[in-house]
Amino acid sequence: MRHTKIVATLGPASASEATVDALLAAGVDVFRINSSHGTRDDRRRMVDLVRSRAAPAGRIVGVLQDLAGPKIRIGQLADPDGVQLEAGARLRIAVGDFPGDAERVSTTCEPLAAAVQGGETLLIDDGQILLRAVSSNGTEIVTEVEHGGLLTSRKGINAPGVELPLSAVTDADMEEIEAGVAMGVDFLGVSFVQSADDLRKARAMTWAHGGDSVGLVAKIERPQAIERFDDILTVSDAVMVARGDLGLEIPLERVPRVQKSLTRRARDAGVPVIVATQVFETMRHAPRPTRAEVSDAANAVDDGVDAIMLAGETAAGEYPVLVVQTLDAVLRDAESMQPDRVIPGASGDRHDRALCDAAVTLAAAAGATSIVAATGSGATARQLAALRPSIPIHAVTDDDAVARQLALHRSVAPLVAPAGRLVQGELKPELVRRGIVKAGDAVVIARVHSDLEVEDANFVELQRF
Repeated sequence: MRHTKIVATLGPASASEATVDALLAAGVDVFRINSSHGTRDDRRRMVDLVRSRAAPAGRIVGVLQDLAGPKIRIGQLADPDGVQLEAGARLRIAVGDFPGDAERVSTTCEPLAAAVQGGETLLIDDGQILLRAVSSNGTEIVTEVEHGGLLTSRKGINAPGVELPLSAVTDADMEEIEAGVAMGVDFLGVSFVQSADDLRKARAMTWAHGGDSVGLVAKIERPQAIERFDDILTVSDAVMVARGDLGLEIPLERVPRVQKSLTRRARDAGVPVIVATQVFETMRHAPRPTRAEVSDAANAVDDGVDAIMLAGETAAGEYPVLVVQTLDAVLRDAESMQPDRVIPGASGDRHDRALCDAAVTLAAAAGATSIVAATGSGATARQLAALRPSIPIHAVTDDDAVARQLALHRSVAPLVAPAGRLVQGELKPELVRRGIVKAGDAVVIARVHSDLEVEDANFVELQRF
């Protein structure tokens, strides 16, 4: 079993029955749907497509809907082909909605002009164009072009180090949350998070629409989120190190170190962590990744991430299935060098942690081939995953939604069945019949209950199947 999970983005290159079938066979664990592209009907069709193809394939997979968030963009330009910005020229960025040109462009983000001060940097089009703010009157920023290039309509603007008074959950996101809950998505990705309050707002919205079981993924792409990361962890179901915008908001040379730090802190807190952006970017148009891309993915495994996400590679690339197959091979090889490692401080009550620690320690000492956990809410499986055993965790739950969410967690292979059958021994023959456990294997069985007074609810035992 591959322990590190693969998140793949659906898009024009992959949103067909045949391709989704192939992606499932290649090992995708969670499908991402990007709210920044397409229509709501497109997203609904993608969710239905995943659900309809996963069942006959015998796969339990999650669906992550990624909210657009408050992405700052320039407005439309009068020339559809764009304008060339030359170094040394002046460009004014004004609040409003009007056709722009090489001297003046619009943005609908009112707080930007009020927040940016003279001397600060603005990046456009993922850093391809660099501007230096000269002055601002609160509604218009005068900038000087330091590194020019072709500017086209609706390109993104980043203001590194500038904290904007913007909620990570926009009005459009609120509508997407309501639609996502109705579609039955398993996770919502909250973009441009700046504080834990952004997650609390998103959580309130999901609950208001009946999405109590929907997990929230905090996307870390601004320096404010790095500074408040520990608080964000306490209200997140997962975090994503979104290296695209993060690499524009902080110095590029800091990204690897920040990625490692965030991964370690999330892992120690028992919160699953996803690494994203340009993992195998070369494979959008080439059949093989670069050696540097392979090393990047392998190093993420060594850091102990739960999942690696593919974006444009599968959404719009020429090789959506091959890129998953290639990443799968890289991850498996990287994992072959991974020792057992117990991570202190996994979340949960004291006795929960103790029992899960005991299960992982017992499995390692006894040479067990897997851990089978009865987990109604998924909490036991999540705590076991946080301890990073090198063997699979077969999580038995009777809740389909819990099973799909557990598909994101490192080493967890969810199984939908009454957990009571495992406790009573009735599930053992089925696990062997389905090839999940081999006859003769030593297996650790664990069940953890929050109430110590409930009889026969808390145990860890070693059995030979």
